[in-house]
Amino acid sequence: MPSIDNMDLSKIGFQDASGIIVLDLTHAGIIIATKLAEMSYPVTAVDVYKTVDEKVLQELEEKHGIKVSKEPISINDNDLVISPAHLDPEYPVLSEARKKGITILTHHQAVGNILPIKGWPERGTVIEITGSKAKTSSASLLAEMLSQKMKVVLHTSRGLELWKKGQCRILNLGLSIAPGSILLAIDKLEELEVSADCYIFEVSIGLTGFADIGIITTLEPDYPIAASTSNSSDAKMNVLSYANSEEIFFLNIKDRKAQEMANKYGRTVFTFGDSEYSGADYKNTDIAADIVTESDNSSVIFRNENGIFSAKLSEKYNSKSYATAFAVSTSVALNLGMSEQDIIKVICSFEGLQGRMQEKELSGRVLIDNSNSGMDIKSAERSLDYALTRLGNRDSGIIMVLGEEAAQVCEGLPPEQVSEFAIRRSDELSKMILVGARMQNIGNDSFTYVSGLEEGLDMAVAMASDKDIILSCVKCFR
Repeated sequence: MPSIDNMDLSKIGFQDASGIIVLDLTHAGIIIATKLAEMSYPVTAVDVYKTVDEKVLQELEEKHGIKVSKEPISINDNDLVISPAHLDPEYPVLSEARKKGITILTHHQAVGNILPIKGWPERGTVIEITGSKAKTSSASLLAEMLSQKMKVVLHTSRGLELWKKGQCRILNLGLSIAPGSILLAIDKLEELEVSADCYIFEVSIGLTGFADIGIITTLEPDYPIAASTSNSSDAKMNVLSYANSEEIFFLNIKDRKAQEMANKYGRTVFTFGDSEYSGADYKNTDIAADIVTESDNSSVIFRNENGIFSAKLSEKYNSKSYATAFAVSTSVALNLGMSEQDIIKVICSFEGLQGRMQEKELSGRVLIDNSNSGMDIKSAERSLDYALTRLGNRDSGIIMVLGEEAAQVCEGLPPEQVSEFAIRRSDELSKMILVGARMQNIGNDSFTYVSGLEEGLDMAVAMASDKDIILSCVKCFR
């Protein structure tokens, strides 16, 4: 794809486009197409996956004047194509555009170019965060830290929230974190007449390049996208080539290729390292992160050029699961002028995110809940380790609910990983309940199979004694 330099609209023909094709209406492409039509651009929207309801397509045509198609169309007089980063590059419209030298923008780039035209926001700092792991937890911790002194709007997979003085008010639920949903979140803020000192947006598989601060929590685990022609890490790093020239980036010290790309494009970068980044390496100035965190189950220690400070941790959640989030949020908060005292206050009172690993009660049983969209087999392993520490020597066992609700998430939980995990660790469990159709081929007569999370939890409750622990590790949208 042609690179976009500092979002100069004249260079990409966005201002004078004779026709714009928007591909993929499933992942917030409808929002992008509608916004462009409202701004008087001629738009054709293509339902690549043929999943959009006919009534919705009809409304796009009748209300917004957008041409729609469920089949690939010819470029004809269109001179700009907007496509998601994960679409197969051999999709006919993309293939023809490349052959004819037509500019192709990702959904991320399109949103990054629409926002300055809208003139939003009138004031305030804009922060965007992406990464393979710890996006929601990092963004949420950062919002609470900044809210000690600022009014903060937070948009994550949990919803659209307003934070003031450490308190959260939910403004809206149900928005996705696809890049186009940023436009919808802003519409909702304008409708509610909400403004803030800082706006934080969680974004999937990349950043728009519009923000003042861009955060990439981690590029690992990486996975193939675009019909296996590229990797998710490429899409997440791509912003370093087209972001506005003033944007500051926060990168994981382990992601060397992101740092190399940032250097290539002359970006201003701060780095962070979590518990997996050796404290000894911090003394090596060639690879030192600007801030390093080390944590155990009782406290987290922060080291930077100004010295060391620490915060005690609650015992009500597995703090090791938040190692990256502690590093990211603290690094950015310090950069924005928050005091160590405010940061310590937030971390000391933190007890884990709803929808991220927490210890709860379910029908009188202990529930360790790690079912969420970011769950992977490594976090399932950590959750089991934590459950075993909670088990102690009492006369009880662990009933594990493991799998996926595949229809709800972009990247599922690979059955081969579940199978390998089950072979290694099922002996440590009283019972294993596997969730999802893809798990039914994992062979073991002692396993039980169900279709969804709720069914799995109901079955676990029915199986469990009042002393048992239920461990829930299902990849799903919460």
